[in-house]
Order: sequence, then C-alpha cells, then structure tokens
Amino acid sequence: MSNKQDPVIYWIRDDFRMHDNIALHEATAENKELIIAYFPEYMGKKNNTAEGMWTQNSFEKLKKKYKEEYKIEITSFAGDPKQQFSKLFKAYNTSQIYINNVCDPEINKKDDKLKKFFDKKIIFNNFNSSLLFNSKDIKNNSGSYFKVYTPFWRNCLARLIIRKPLKPPKKIRAFKNKFLINDSHNKIKYHDWALKLFRYFTPGEEEARSQLFKLGGLIKDYANNRDYPVKDSTSKLSMYFARGELSVNEVMFHLIKNKSKINKNDFDKFTSQIGWREFSYNILYNFSKLSSENFNKKFDNFEWDTNKKNLEKWKIGQTGYPIVDAGMRELYQTGYMHNRVRMITASFLVKDLLLDWRLGRKWFEETLFDHDIANNSAGWQWVAGSGTDAAPYFRIFNPTLQSERFDKEGKYIKKWIPELIDLPPKFIHSPSKLSSVDLKKYNIVLGSTYPYPMVDHSVARDRALKLYKKLK
Repeated sequence: MSNKQDPVIYWIRDDFRMHDNIALHEATAENKELIIAYFPEYMGKKNNTAEGMWTQNSFEKLKKKYKEEYKIEITSFAGDPKQQFSKLFKAYNTSQIYINNVCDPEINKKDDKLKKFFDKKIIFNNFNSSLLFNSKDIKNNSGSYFKVYTPFWRNCLARLIIRKPLKPPKKIRAFKNKFLINDSHNKIKYHDWALKLFRYFTPGEEEARSQLFKLGGLIKDYANNRDYPVKDSTSKLSMYFARGELSVNEVMFHLIKNKSKINKNDFDKFTSQIGWREFSYNILYNFSKLSSENFNKKFDNFEWDTNKKNLEKWKIGQTGYPIVDAGMRELYQTGYMHNRVRMITASFLVKDLLLDWRLGRKWFEETLFDHDIANNSAGWQWVAGSGTDAAPYFRIFNPTLQSERFDKEGKYIKKWIPELIDLPPKFIHSPSKLSSVDLKKYNIVLGSTYPYPMVDHSVARDRALKLYKKLK
C-alpha cells in the first residue's frame, strides 16, 4: 500500500495537454511528489509517419512547457513499461499510476497485461479523457450496441453531460532522483517527405487552444460550406483531438457556452461530426478488428483487384481525375485532406479501381496528421460498404460530377495541380475530353504533363456493381 510520502506516476500516452486532463488533475490532487513518465515506443506510432512526427513535435513542446511552468522534467523511458515500473515500485514504492484511457484495442491489450502483471502491487487509475462517453455505456434497447449513427447520436444527446473543463494544476511537486534520467533519446528525424508538412499545420497544445478560441469564427457557415474544399470552412481540430492536445469535452463546453452566438445549423452540423467520432469509437470498442476485418462478413468473399501500379498512381495523385489527384496531392504535401475529398478519393480506390479498402486505410494511416484508428477505419468501411451504417453498395461517387459540384470553379484543383492552371472552369474537371487543339492551347500533353484517366468511370462503375451484386 502507498502512503503520503510515496511518489505517484502520471503516464502520458495520447494526451499531450495540461488543460482538461483528468489523469493529470487526479495525480496532482493530493500534492504528492510526481513522476511524469513517457514511453515513446508503447503507442506503436512509426516515427516516419505523419502522426508519428506530429507526436514527436507535440511531446517536445509539452516537455518544454512542463519545465517552464513547473520545473519538472518528463522522464522519457525506452523499452517496456513493465521493467521501468518494476524498478520504481521496488525502489520507491510507486504503487499508483494515473492514465487516461487510450481507445485502441491493441493498446488496451497491452494495458491489460500490465495490470495483470502488477496485480495487488500497483493500482492503475484509468480515466476517460478523450471521449464524451464511455463506449461500454451506450446501449440500444436490446442491450447491444448501436450499428446505425442517427439513433446512436440521439441516445447520446439525451444523456449528454459536459464537465466544466479542468484547469492545469496550480503546482506540481516533482519527485527528483538520479534514476529518472531520460534513457530514451528520441531525437526527431524527419523523412524527406515530411520536411514540408509543418508549413501548413502547427502541433502542440498552445496552437490547439488558439484554434479553440477561434472556433465560432472557424465554423461560420459550416453547414453550407463544409463540403466545398476551397472554402476552408472546417475547424481543423481533428489532428488536435487525435493527439490529445485538446479534449472533446472542452470543445463541447465551449460550443454550448457560446451557442447563442453560433448559427443553429452550424452548431448542429458541427456537433454531429463530433458524434460521428464517438460513433466510430463505439463501433471499435465493440468490434476490435475494425481496422483489419470487414464488419460485414459477406465482404470477405469480395473479388478485390491486386494491381499494385494502380495503387501507386492513386497514392501520388496520377489517376487522370483532377479532383482525386488534387486530394491525394494535398494529403501528401500537407498531412491533411478535406473530408469531402477523402470520400471521393476513397470511393475511387475501392469502387473504380476495385482495390481493397485496407490498402487505402493503411496509406491514410501513414500520411494523415489526424489519423486515428477509429475514424479512419470506420470511414473506409463506410465507403466500401462493409461497415456498420455503411454507404449502400450502389453508391459510387462519380469523381467528375463531384468535382463539378463541389469545386465548380476548379480553384481547389488548380491549387494542387499546377499543370492544369491554364484550364478554364468548364474544362478543368475532365481535361481528357478536350480536343487536341484545346489541349495544345492550354499547354497540356495527356500522358506527359497530365495523365490519361486510369479507367473509364462508367465502365468501372458497371464492373463494381456486378461484383457488389454477387454479394447479395
């Protein structure tokens, strides 16, 4: 058992913030000496992915902030927490560890093994600090979990209680000992591709909070403009949610507090997106293989294509469909892609190219700053038709029509595909349909300066529909 003199541990995972951090608040509540621990390898993020580099940047900023505000060093440990916690328990009787839950099945398995290993020695104090609801608590009338979004979110709203956000601790008593010398020298090493990514977005809690206090302005006309990528009417909070630099509870508190100043449609549409995040994590909690297995098992027999060259063309934005190419290039250059374009590019991969949704999910995992396992997996299964509350099999996005509707003037396309910059709006959505005279006039050589379409969409659509109908 611990006593008042024993140090306690706050273990940072995907919660790179001081504000509204329940585990940190509870760990410091009794003013015990505190060890702040971090295990870079535990969360399994690869350093050369967008989310991995964001994480490293965010951690360095948080580490600096703790030193400035509290004169406390975060101890970054290499290796297995089991070994380090065993040493701390043996040397200092550190029998209390405070953590915020990570809603990832693989991390949960590792956590369970740790708790079992330290049973009756170390108490793990867990807190839900990343979602509005504990996923295990949301049940339908039959006692099972919801598989359709609308009744799920209606149920959530009926029971919604928002906490007043917690402020950072006024003070922290640091436990100091020579044992707590960082043994993980996790110096940031950028992949060449990543050097340009941070021109567009800034990691860290400070920037997250700056965005939070501008939220009312950021989502002005959100309901009307959110589907138009060039209008930039989305909040860009997703990457801060994903790395725990901002709590969803505080965002909802801020929205409700300022509800009278926000257009009702904007408020409802934006909060419904928060609802989709909750729904995705609820599905993941109840179906832990969401990222790797079809929720709808009949898709296990789907006849996916295996053309690797087509996959590579899609990744680098060389499909010959401008809206698809613009989205894929935006992703690779910025670590972000507009949500409407995510659906268009995903549909093209899965239904025009007939490539397995898991290949797209993996690419987004590597290249998205805001990647999280639930949203990414649920989104891809929705497009493929294999998930819960999924798009019906016959819903196949026509990339040209989507482009004409949501990027009518072609401004988004021109931003990311400079080789098409001379094309007027009426031609930019389908350059392959231009005559040779017009192509020359606008400095385009199909197959050279810009690719021919990889597939004929109408033919690809018919092919996909035939395969999908077989599943019935």
